[in-house]
Amino acid sequence: MKSIRPVRRGRRQRGDGILESALVLLALTAMIIFVMDIGRLMLIQQFITERAQATVRAAAVNNWDAGTVANYLVYNSTTAPSGLGTPPSGYLGLQTSQVSYAALGTAGTPDYRLQVKVSGVALFTWVPGMAGQYTAAPVVVTMPAQSLGAPN
Repeated sequence: MKSIRPVRRGRRQRGDGILESALVLLALTAMIIFVMDIGRLMLIQQFITERAQATVRAAAVNNWDAGTVANYLVYNSTTAPSGLGTPPSGYLGLQTSQVSYAALGTAGTPDYRLQVKVSGVALFTWVPGMAGQYTAAPVVVTMPAQSLGAPN
């Protein structure tokens, strides 16, 4: 029976395993951080989209004006918090100035729609090579509103 002898490395190969492992670990860590950061940015965009959808639905059902819509989207309340000098930032740092509300079409016709737009939302990323502050793409949600609170 033959015995297996350990392979001996030369002087030039002694630290190669540790160096290769460090480089692979660095690349793997960078990829994981990139995926997590981009996922976080996409999640913020999705949260804002969902909030805008809930707001335009509530506006269509309750016949709200632009100020009430902005407060509901930002603070989850039809009125802004009181007792503070300046309005605080709301959900995910949103401000009421970032929310616009419009009625499209002619009231009482099938083409009548309500539109909520959220724009100017600041996003921050820490991924090397693209770290910094960016502005998210505007979120525009439109919903039909034929009756607008008409009694049945």
